[in-house]
Amino acid sequence: MTDLATSPTVVALDHNAAAAAVGLSPSRLRHHVRLGDLTPHFSGSKPLYSVVELQRFIESLPTHPEHLLKV
Repeated sequence: MTDLATSPTVVALDHNAAAAAVGLSPSRLRHHVRLGDLTPHFSGSKPLYSVVELQRFIESLPTHPEHLLKV
């Protein structure tokens, strides 16, 4: 069992972990970055995604599939 008092707080995830955390493939996450929907920070060339940014991104997504909204 993990002791929450001594476990480190996660503040950022690498690209693959961020994609898994939001339920997307890494390529789909890169697509959203290219669209400007999500902004990573970089350590050298390694993208890091803040947990707060990932939560903001998820909250900004539509609540219904887009293809169902078109008439």
